[in-house]
Amino acid sequence: MKTNINGVMYYYEWLSGYESNRPTLVCFHGFTGTSQTFAPVFQKESDRNILVIDLIGHGQTDCYVHPYRYQMDCLCQDIALLTEKLGILSFSLLGYSMGARVALGFTCLFPQKIHQLVLESGSPGLQSMSERMMRKRSDEQLAGFIMSHPIEAFVDKWEKLSLFDSQKRLSSKIQETLRQERLSQQVFGLACSLWYMGTGVQPDFWQELDKIKIPTLVIVGELDLKFQHIAQSMKEKQPDMSIEVVSDAGHCVHLEKPEIVEEVVYTFLSSSSEKR
Repeated sequence: MKTNINGVMYYYEWLSGYESNRPTLVCFHGFTGTSQTFAPVFQKESDRNILVIDLIGHGQTDCYVHPYRYQMDCLCQDIALLTEKLGILSFSLLGYSMGARVALGFTCLFPQKIHQLVLESGSPGLQSMSERMMRKRSDEQLAGFIMSHPIEAFVDKWEKLSLFDSQKRLSSKIQETLRQERLSQQVFGLACSLWYMGTGVQPDFWQELDKIKIPTLVIVGELDLKFQHIAQSMKEKQPDMSIEVVSDAGHCVHLEKPEIVEEVVYTFLSSSSEKR
């Protein structure tokens, strides 16, 4: 389904159907992904609505809009309006990678809307100006490559990143589905995401972590040492956060271990809801 939010057509889907008396979990995908990345995760019957959204520039949501609409605060404002339009005034939130950065940003901007927060392989950004400038240049170079090459060339390059090495152990069917999801993207949308919402230009949310007072879970893969370290650093800033390290999984935990992630997420949502 699609809905117009300030001139941008956003695609969204209820994975579990929608019932007004149930709490809602909203899910944000990662860079080069779509809302369908979560379909294999939420398979069991649940007492929750599962709302998945194609973020701007990805999947079936518009990409050919003013580039400034890609900025994180603009995207978060759009998501707030979208959920309100659907009658969802408050909800729990799950984000993966880029989607985790958006989820954290949304929580900082709209803390009153979020009951519980789940961050999978996410980062609050980069703390030093030198780190941000280096990443900004790197993201700009990658965006330039995307705009000047066929989408197949970019996907080939993207899939070779060491971050995704563990995905090579997935079945050939799953790997092909993932590749087709990446190939379905529009180069303008991916480039704008890097230019205006990449890690190098997003706000630094490290100083906001101790202000987050809702139950928060960080999920990381055992094989993803970089994001394990980030998760531990986040917990030092906000000791109330919980960390779940999933065995034998890399960066995209929900793709590699969907059943485990489903169980971890539902258990966290149920247990933390009881404590509120």
